[in-house]
Amino acid sequence: MIEPASGRPLANDATATMVEPSGVRTRQLCLTGIVILLAIWMALEFLTPLAWAGVIAIAEWPLYRRALHRFPRRPGLLAVGFAVVTALFVIGPLSLAAVTLAQESQAAMHWIQQVQRTGIPMPTWLPSLPLFGSRAAAYWGQHIGNPQAANALLGSFSAGSILTWTRSIGGEVARESALFLITLLALVSLLSRGLLIGKQAREVSIRMFGEFGGDFLKRMIEAVRATVNGTVLVSVLEGGILGIAYTVAGVPQPLLFATFTIALALVPFGAWAAFGLASLILIGTSHVLAGGLLFGFGVVVMTVGDNVVQPSVIGSAVELPFLLAMIGAFGGLAELGLVGLFVGPVIMASLLLVWRQWMEPPTPDGQASSTF
Repeated sequence: MIEPASGRPLANDATATMVEPSGVRTRQLCLTGIVILLAIWMALEFLTPLAWAGVIAIAEWPLYRRALHRFPRRPGLLAVGFAVVTALFVIGPLSLAAVTLAQESQAAMHWIQQVQRTGIPMPTWLPSLPLFGSRAAAYWGQHIGNPQAANALLGSFSAGSILTWTRSIGGEVARESALFLITLLALVSLLSRGLLIGKQAREVSIRMFGEFGGDFLKRMIEAVRATVNGTVLVSVLEGGILGIAYTVAGVPQPLLFATFTIALALVPFGAWAAFGLASLILIGTSHVLAGGLLFGFGVVVMTVGDNVVQPSVIGSAVELPFLLAMIGAFGGLAELGLVGLFVGPVIMASLLLVWRQWMEPPTPDGQASSTF
């Protein structure tokens, strides 16, 4: 170290050389923002599968952490195993639905051709309905029951149109399968590096927003985990219970209907369409009592599941008013697809958390309290 003539070391020289010129910090922030925007632009087509990977990783992290505690030297292998199990949970129901639909397609085509020749038979109970039974029967016979009307109604259906529709579905399935593969690869990376990612994310949040940033990040992770686990668990329970009801009531393909009910139960009011269609099928095949009882039972199951079981499972992690929860779910579904069902309510929960933070009374040092 060079010393001046007085013999005292230049203690402040090193510090002085590290002082950045004015405006460098601002340019650093601008450069960081530009790089982030460019990265988002390059990955724009993959944001949805990456979002899915993040949501699944957050939901599965407690189980993965337990497995990692037991096998600490196998983080990558454990992450691959979790990704494989996740793929099986997704591919299994889809394969069941695809195989069942393929088996029923020939029968459906045969039914359409027969209806175009003979018309759709009128349900035997329709004329006996009070008040409007006779009018409904007359309308059915005029617009649905005769071959000309049925052919006009179903004339657009043909083997060629169904083949074209099947090919378009196949192309979409191939595209979604490729995106799902990206989701699985990202899931492996997020799980295997989860400890480092979580630590760095918390450090960055605290540096940028103080203690509020760390608490905010923790609350958002809890909200995502509670929303995913609660929604999926309740959907499986509702679909399983209604699947038993489908079997007892005599609904054709009860396992397929149960699978669709589980999938549609993820969407608000979606499962109502599943058991409503099953009830209409029973009523249309002259099983009026079974169809009515099935619909009533479905209403009870969905009401209890959505209003009692799901809030208790999710707990206090996502305390949203009904209006914000509905806007978050349907808005997320419209903008992001199925993943938006989980991301949308969390965004609304973050809005509520930020609002409450600003409404907190300031502490004696003039800062808002970081507690919620």
